[in-house]
Amino acid sequence: MKKFIKYKIAYVLTPITFGGSDKVSLNFLEHVDREKFDIEPIMFLRPWETGNFFEIEITRLKFKSFTIPVSSSIKGELLRVPRCLLKLKEIVGTRHYDLVHTHGYLADLLGLPAARASGVPAVSTCHGFILGGPKLSLYNKLDLLALGYFDKVIAVSDSIRTDWLMNKVRPERIKVIENSTSCSEYRAYPAKNISDVRKSKRKTAGAEPGEILLGYSGRLSREKGVADLICAVKMLTESGMSVKLVLLGDGAQRAELEELAATNRMTEKVYFAGFQTDVEDWLTAMDIFVLPSHTEGTPMALLEAMASGVPCIATAVGGIPSVIDSGINGILVSPGKPAEIRDAVRLLVSDRERSSCMAKNAQLKIEQKFNVHTWARSIEEEYVKTINA
Repeated sequence: MKKFIKYKIAYVLTPITFGGSDKVSLNFLEHVDREKFDIEPIMFLRPWETGNFFEIEITRLKFKSFTIPVSSSIKGELLRVPRCLLKLKEIVGTRHYDLVHTHGYLADLLGLPAARASGVPAVSTCHGFILGGPKLSLYNKLDLLALGYFDKVIAVSDSIRTDWLMNKVRPERIKVIENSTSCSEYRAYPAKNISDVRKSKRKTAGAEPGEILLGYSGRLSREKGVADLICAVKMLTESGMSVKLVLLGDGAQRAELEELAATNRMTEKVYFAGFQTDVEDWLTAMDIFVLPSHTEGTPMALLEAMASGVPCIATAVGGIPSVIDSGINGILVSPGKPAEIRDAVRLLVSDRERSSCMAKNAQLKIEQKFNVHTWARSIEEEYVKTINA
């Protein structure tokens, strides 16, 4: 067993668009014990996409990192997968890592053989699967197959662990470590003049004084259920409530959602903010945060909203029921049911005292159960156990 020297970790991921899983990784890299672990991120990136937020942030944090272009052109290339694998094997083989930690299907499928070729253990974290067409479905199936051969797989929720067990991943190889965040950064906000920040963001979103501003943060893709949220806003508007929705994030479904808003004459009621680096500022502007997902792990967006003190509504899927105790620190609704979102919004708006109490309870739960330092130590512990096994 190693003593008094660092463990060297290859941290492999594909931060093509900065989403929840990338935020989890950045959260860990910010809080990992760098006296004990030498982490080197290895990123699969599209070379024509400059200014990748994840890459910028790890540079700011002064991590030594490597990039592997996933394709040499926008049209792609037939041999990109074997080419990426050869490059990853070269990096892993020459850097003398103690362990390879992968995130996402591409990192899993290429990271596992690269680790095996170098004779080092492999750990994967599954943040949940993105729903899509036949191609993405194939990638998800291949990923599930690969996970069965990892030395350790970290599930971000019990529901993901159940999925793995159904796909015959050995139970002793699975460790549930739910995602985490910190309340401290949000409680430092008075120094930044939270009132001015709130006013500024609401003005940007086009929210009128007294108008209820609903918010969502995350990828704009089908499994996130954003179309249900837009429908709920339409119902609220038709019932006479003055309400507006701000959507933070981008994704493949954005054009479809913009068309949905336009078709329902909701263009003025839905503000597409796009990808934002100052989500904390936007959270201060929201009256209610809504996460209408159809599938989830333990969503960072929800944890951040709860930590910020915004009353939350979320669907009872994946790991969300372990985060929200409905009626106590938020409200759970059924996926695919816009009317339930509408009713939950009405409840929070009509009973501000109860809403405020839920928000305070949410912050308390984040502090007690989703402490970021305890979370980081749990992952580090799995590193050491896996290396020494």
